[in-house]
Amino acid sequence: MSQLSKPSIDLGLDFLKKVGSDSTNLLLSPLSVIIAYGMALEGAAGETEKQIRTGLNLDKVDSQQEDISKIIKQLMEKYLKNKNSASEKKCLLEFGNLLMANKDFRLRKTFVQNLQTNYSANAFNEDFTDGQNILEKVNSWVSEATRNKISTILDEPPEPDAVCLLVNTIYFEANWLKPFYEDSTEEKIFTNSDGSTTKIKMMTLSDDTFNFAECPEKKLKIVEIPYFGNISMVLILPTGDNNLKKMIDNLDSTELSSLMDSMSRTRLDTLTIPKFKLEDNHQLHKILPSMGMTRPFQMNAEFPRITEGSLPLYISKSIQKALIEVTEAGTVATAATQVEFMLGCSLYSPQPQKVFNFIADRPFLFSIRDNLTKVNLFMGQLNSITSKQII
Repeated sequence: MSQLSKPSIDLGLDFLKKVGSDSTNLLLSPLSVIIAYGMALEGAAGETEKQIRTGLNLDKVDSQQEDISKIIKQLMEKYLKNKNSASEKKCLLEFGNLLMANKDFRLRKTFVQNLQTNYSANAFNEDFTDGQNILEKVNSWVSEATRNKISTILDEPPEPDAVCLLVNTIYFEANWLKPFYEDSTEEKIFTNSDGSTTKIKMMTLSDDTFNFAECPEKKLKIVEIPYFGNISMVLILPTGDNNLKKMIDNLDSTELSSLMDSMSRTRLDTLTIPKFKLEDNHQLHKILPSMGMTRPFQMNAEFPRITEGSLPLYISKSIQKALIEVTEAGTVATAATQVEFMLGCSLYSPQPQKVFNFIADRPFLFSIRDNLTKVNLFMGQLNSITSKQII
């Protein structure tokens, strides 16, 4: 298990509680945020470093910055090794890191080398006075890294006096271990959080065995749907009079980890989930300060290890864009996170005689999780279906 397991779960759950509402759909890659700000940590010190660690729950990992970089490096190298030994059955998990530096500022060699060594970052020196060129280069890099699923991370050129840009991308594509049959997909009703209904294609597997649990105390049920490659989608569905927002607010990361770890092999009479697409966009420079990470975004931030002469830098803008597509064959999910620097429960064990179903025809929580490292790659909630979610 990776030491990034708990931080990825904590961050995802904290984000859902802070940003999510009882009516919004949401998608986040906690791991992409951690990697992007892990790169920023290479240049941070003092209260700024402390708040990044605490805000991303990295203070629970280790007190030494080098060790966080090492842990991230080991995780990315593990996935690269798995990619190189992958079989014909598709499971891709790819990372990309980019350092785009303004040629008018001299970055410390140790900062650049650390990003290249620990994060395999592509590093470029560019003329930021040609903002349109920077915008096109960064967006082209992101589009290529996400296989054209995310075409832009920058909607406008960076400021001419921006010191550097850091970008992380994650691309995941995998086939289900047990694919849904297209002839079993039917148009059914999804009940949205506001009580309205939407017709959507629902995919079904019948009379099959999955990791599953019910938690009457928390009024929820949970199921794991595996992909090839030891990665799974985990869905959590409120039961009874519970609603998704209430369920999430009543969960902590320890309980969520316990739920995920304690499912048992159970024969389900019916497993039904929607065929859907979800895109999201988060202004992290506005969200993370509300979660306690204020100093990195203020003029008095401490990033002395980025530039020669230790110029006073702060994070002026930080965006994550994420996308997921869930179909009969499998799932595509990808995220890109950008950071811009400027100067200045107890479980119920199913009984064999009972009939168990998991029918996600109402709001649910979902995550894509590495079963070996127990890292949450993506996390989100689906509260309502509109034309944007229909594939």
